[in-house]
Order: sequence, then C-alpha cells, then structure tokens
Amino acid sequence: TVSIVVKKPFIQATTSSSTVAKGDKFFITGTAEGDPNTIAIWILGKNYYQYYTETVGDDMAFSKEIGTATTSNMASGQYFIVTQHPMYNNALDVLPSDTSSTATEVYVKNRIVALRDNTTSPGANPGLLFYIKGSTNDLQGSDAAQALILAINSADIDDTYWKLSVMVEEPWIRINTVGDKNVGDAFAITGTTNLAVDDDLIVEVTSASFAPTNKEQSGEFTGSSGTVKVVAGDNYNDWSFDVDTATWKADDYIVQVESIEASTTQTTTFNLLTAGVPTPVPTAVPVGPTAVPTAVPTAVPTPVETATPGFGALIALIGLGAVAALVMRKD
Repeated sequence: TVSIVVKKPFIQATTSSSTVAKGDKFFITGTAEGDPNTIAIWILGKNYYQYYTETVGDDMAFSKEIGTATTSNMASGQYFIVTQHPMYNNALDVLPSDTSSTATEVYVKNRIVALRDNTTSPGANPGLLFYIKGSTNDLQGSDAAQALILAINSADIDDTYWKLSVMVEEPWIRINTVGDKNVGDAFAITGTTNLAVDDDLIVEVTSASFAPTNKEQSGEFTGSSGTVKVVAGDNYNDWSFDVDTATWKADDYIVQVESIEASTTQTTTFNLLTAGVPTPVPTAVPVGPTAVPTAVPTAVPTPVETATPGFGALIALIGLGAVAALVMRKD
C-alpha cells in the first residue's frame, strides 16, 4: 500500500509593486496549481476595467506585464485585481460579454442566450450578472470586484480566485538636499521615487553659469551626467548618482533628474565653494540703543560760614592788654 495526497487546485498572485506610477509598467505574477490551460485576470477601477487571459507554464507559474501604454490611461487611484482559476472543468465559467475593452456585461457561461443591449435589466436572463461598462447601472471599482467574487463563489460555479489591489499614482522624483560642497569633494546625489525598480533615470549636474558665450570668452563645461537605475527601497524606491568635483570650478550647480518612461523631471541646486573659503555672510550693522541725554544737575549754592575767632585773635587781645598795662604804669 502507498498513501497519496490529493490537493485542491488553487491560484495565488502578487504585483511587482503595491504602488505604480502612471506611465510605468508593472507585473502580475503567481502560480495556478491543478494544471489549468488558461487563467483570467480582471483589473477593475473607477470608470475602468481590463480583462486578460494568460497561459500557465509547466511549472504552474504565470506572469502578465501591464505595459506603459496601459498605465498611462489609468487615472490615479486604487485598482482591484482578480485572478480567476477555471478549476476542475478547465473552463472559465464567469466571463465578460466580450474579451475586448468594449464588453458591457459580465455573465455566467452557458446561461446567456444572446448578447443584449444595455436596456436589459439584470435578472431578465439568468446568465447576466451585472453591467461593467456603458450603462447607468454598471458597477465600478470595489463594487465590480465584489460582485465578481460573489459570482465566482456561487455554489454552481467551480471557479476560484485570488484578489489583490494596486495603487496608481502620478509619477514623481524627489532629490535629497545636497547642501554646500567644496571643490574636490566626492559625494553622492540621492533621492526617492515611486517609479519601478530598474527604471532608468537620466541625471545631469551642470554649472549655472554654463551658457553660450562669445568666441573671445572661455566657455568650459564643468559638471557630470549619466544614467542610473532605480533600486528597491523601504517605503519608496531609491536612486543614487556619484560625482567627483576634483576638476570642477566653484559655482552654483543645477541638478536635473528625468525619467523617460514616466515623463517626469525634478531639479534642485547646490553651491560648490573653493576649499577653505567660507560662504560670505553679510555683516550686520549693529544697532545700539538710542542715547538718553544726561541731565545736568542744578547747582546748589554753598552756604557761607561765619568765621569763629580762633587762636590768632586770642594772641592779638593779649598783645593789646600788655600795651595798656605799660601805658598805665607810666602814668
């Protein structure tokens, strides 16, 4: 005797990034066990939907590239992705009325009698599930994704699914502050972006004074340019560009970073100084307090003291007494 394990077929998927810049490509990849011939991929958003079918390899893996032309037409916002597995009968039982972008209905296979115009209300035919486009009753975004999942979960439908979402944003590039540098410094100009990993960025660093000149003037170029790859980061992706200013002249420099795929550009500036020469700082003129005039004190007259007879006066009196005595003795 031997034991075997019989597994239920299933599908699972992921996107190459949870956030995608408009005009940038991304991938939907996953595995579909049970050896299905084809799986379906639905992308549902506000006023938007796309339907794809994709073959599954012998390794049970599948991959679908959503190209730049497609994401350029997607408005910023959240999009729901439903990957659909045909399960045991190897047939997709929930389908759009047309596999192109002109489809207006979602229906159950083998139940719909004929394609109808949009005036037919859901329920008039048991095959019609909901309108997906072109009707005042159509479902969009999360409502369409929920209705699709409810249909696949029906007891008489053997298909299964995997749901995920992706956020589409306007493309942006950010340049981290460079700050003042000295001639001869080697450093990296860095930044972040919501562009995809491995996207190419063109970085140009040029002197602000570089411009057309007269023949008599020297118009030498100092700066650098090149192409760098976007690499994976923590919250958003990163990029870095190395520069060496050994042969550059002191000047203001302009940094420009451009993406070709997403058609977005960002610029910043920094100062390159002569080594050892600090950035001149304007001297502030000190402003002192307003002088307060000193009050001239009013002169106080000095009191005149009455002289008191002193020792000299006493001697004079004694002398006068002696003279008087002599006169009386002669008499």
